[in-house]
Amino acid sequence: MGDFEKDTQVQGGGGTYTATPSEDWRIWGPMGGYIASIAMRASAAEANGLLPASFTCQFFNAAKFEPVDIDVRVRRASKRTAAIATSITQEGAPILDAQVWFAAEVHDIVSHDHARMHRHGHPDDHKLISEYALDEPPPFPFWNNFDGKPIDWIEDWMSYPGGEPEWAEWLKFLPRSTFDDPVVEACRLLVLGDIPSYPSATRAHPGGPRSWVAPNLDLAVQFHRLANLGEWLLTSGFSPIAERGLVGFRSEVWTADGVLAASGAGQLLARSVPAEAQ
Repeated sequence: MGDFEKDTQVQGGGGTYTATPSEDWRIWGPMGGYIASIAMRASAAEANGLLPASFTCQFFNAAKFEPVDIDVRVRRASKRTAAIATSITQEGAPILDAQVWFAAEVHDIVSHDHARMHRHGHPDDHKLISEYALDEPPPFPFWNNFDGKPIDWIEDWMSYPGGEPEWAEWLKFLPRSTFDDPVVEACRLLVLGDIPSYPSATRAHPGGPRSWVAPNLDLAVQFHRLANLGEWLLTSGFSPIAERGLVGFRSEVWTADGVLAASGAGQLLARSVPAEAQ
């Protein structure tokens, strides 16, 4: 498994940074939310201590697990906010463009919380994935970075008839589950806000070998809370529609004590998988 804080570190300064994606975060290529987290870390280095408010990015190419170049430009800055544009390239090829808002915390203007509570209880209500999957290894190295407690586990995918396009799981990062740096905590939410995209879409369709995959075109995550998130976080997603070769999704990340920490959304590009690769 990887070390999330170490594996998202960037080096440099003055708007020019580098990083090396870790193979430990591979799904197909580097997982989208993980690469986005590297962009977040570089953006935060130019934000003068302000905290992440929202993150939006477009994915262009899957990075190789080799050094990437990161260009960071401050587009707007004030005492309370900063808007930062960040681009990741690799050997001249575009990997990701991100737009990140940072903001100072203010607690005396307005506050309300009408988030509709999820139906998935507390992490203590659910079994570890190891109790379902026994000794089966995860399909990609990415999943070694978590303890998981699945919701609505499907035992036999070959006979699964299809159903609601929803997916959820309680997840705890390994080997460290929480981080002192609020920017790294925001990156934790960024990864979890991306995870349900493809899994929720697949739940709409019968099981068995998949004739399609769907990498991200984009990802947007809004950070509602960054403090006292706790170890276990619920990531849940819903894919309401797939049309024109595009798959939309919405996601939420909740703390174990029932607080909505982040909201996400994105669009996927469906691609056919040749029969021999299924």
